[in-house]
Amino acid sequence: MTRISQISARWRAAGWAAAALCWCAALCVGFAALWSYDARPAHAQTPPARAPQAATATLLVFAHPKCPCTRATMTELAKLMARCGERLRATVVFVSPAGATTDWVEGDLWRDAAAIPGVAVRRDRGGAWARRLHAKVSGEAILYGADGRLLFTGGLTGSRGHEGDNDGEDAVAALVLTGTSPRSGSPVFGCALENESVLRKEQ
Repeated sequence: MTRISQISARWRAAGWAAAALCWCAALCVGFAALWSYDARPAHAQTPPARAPQAATATLLVFAHPKCPCTRATMTELAKLMARCGERLRATVVFVSPAGATTDWVEGDLWRDAAAIPGVAVRRDRGGAWARRLHAKVSGEAILYGADGRLLFTGGLTGSRGHEGDNDGEDAVAALVLTGTSPRSGSPVFGCALENESVLRKEQ
C-alpha cells in the first residue's frame, strides 16, 4: 500500500469513528431526554376549594300517587316553576310499595307533574329515597340551593287540598330569585307517604 493510500485509509477510519461517536452521543442525549420526560410530573394546578356551583336550584317534591290533597300541590308547583323559570329545576318523587303496578303509580298525579315544564318525575319504590331525606307527607317540598345547601322544607299549599297564594310557595320563589326569605319552612298538608294500609288498599 502506498503512503497516500495509507493516509487515506486512516482518514476514512477516523471519519467512521467520529461518526459513530456522534451517533452514540446523539443516542445518549435522546434517551436522556426521553427518560427526563417520563420521570417529570405534569404541572398541576390546585383545584377549587369547592365544587363549581350548578346553574339552578333543585326542588324535590315527594308525593303519594293516590293522595287527593296533592293535586293542589301540583297546581302550585306549576305556578312556582313559571315564576322561577330557568333558575329552578324540580323532581316530583312518587313513593310507592315495591310491588305496585306501573298503572297504579303513573296515574293522574304523575301525568300532571310530568306535564309541568322543568319538572321531572321519578318513582321511589318502597320509599327508600323519602326515608333518606326524612320526607313523611305527600306534598312535602325540599329546596336545595345551587351550592348544595338546604334552603327550605315544607308544603306548597296553604291548607289541605286548597290552591292559591301561600307562604311556602312564596318562600321558595324568594329563595330562588333573590337568595333570601324570612321563611325556611312551612306546614305540609297531605297523606302519609308510607301508610302501608292505605297503599295496599288502593292497589
